[in-house]
Amino acid sequence: MSELERIASVPGVRSAVLGDLGGAFLGAAREPDGETVAAVMGFLANALLQVGEQLGLGALRRVVIASEARACVVAVRGTAVTAARVEPPGALATVEKVLDSTLQGRG
Repeated sequence: MSELERIASVPGVRSAVLGDLGGAFLGAAREPDGETVAAVMGFLANALLQVGEQLGLGALRRVVIASEARACVVAVRGTAVTAARVEPPGALATVEKVLDSTLQGRG
């Protein structure tokens, strides 16, 4: 099972996209517009990397954006960017554990 498939198989994950920091689309699970998501997440990850540098936080590892109904997790490993849409946001803890175990040691 690929990393993307493993993340997408977590209960609560509605879609997952794999891209890179340049916004290139590398794969998707249950996301019909994966190319757009990869482009936006690549741009977002680059911007957050710059913010982290300015704040002295070091390399960006993960960002979680949540509302009452849904959430999005963006994980950066080297030049790879994985984004997962999660519904309900209460499933975030499980998704983050899977991201940690699946992507551990990458980049």
